[in-house]
Amino acid sequence: MIPISVVVVVLGGWSVLYLADTILKSFNSLKNSYENWLALHGLSIAPFHLRWQTSFFNRVFYKFTERSFKEIFQKFSVGMVFGVIAMFGSMILLAKTLMQTLAQMMEEAPSVQSDHVLQVVSSSSRIFTSRSILLSLKHTQVVVPGINLPVSQLAYFFLAILISGVIHEIGHGVAAIREQVRFNGFGMFIFVVYPGAFVDLLTTHLQLISPVQQLRIFCAG
Repeated sequence: MIPISVVVVVLGGWSVLYLADTILKSFNSLKNSYENWLALHGLSIAPFHLRWQTSFFNRVFYKFTERSFKEIFQKFSVGMVFGVIAMFGSMILLAKTLMQTLAQMMEEAPSVQSDHVLQVVSSSSRIFTSRSILLSLKHTQVVVPGINLPVSQLAYFFLAILISGVIHEIGHGVAAIREQVRFNGFGMFIFVVYPGAFVDLLTTHLQLISPVQQLRIFCAG
């Protein structure tokens, strides 16, 4: 389980940040200069949410897209097909995870209740007809920080999420530029303790392009 000290530090840190933000905005003498400073640095603060956005890397995105135009088109087309196929695979994985959870619940329940639940599952599903098949799914586990992931590994876990998120969003940004969608900027955020990245695209341009072009952008990450 997550130590109480970690919870206190996280909640305390966000409380101090949000309180400071509220106080600075409440003073008329500081409000305008403070909000201008936030806008200048692309920062926005909300409860348990800190966001940063910049247009500093826009030229890099555009130059990279221009130099690798043909290669990007081929890769994104392949990625679009793979994304559609992977969507069905993810549905199978989610179903497998659900069955694993049910199997674990039956393991922890009393034997009488376990047999009863097993009969209900077996009668409602023609695929899984025995408890041994259900229990064979327990090899797949969903990683839950603080539950089955040690607290000492959280820094590496969130760092990996941030790096993969940045690479993921770069793909969306490059694909959007390739499809002539206006690219406004790139940014990162932290929600409670979860880090992530995003790209800011002009929604109007996204709505004007064809569904295939939209799919290339959405699957590019």
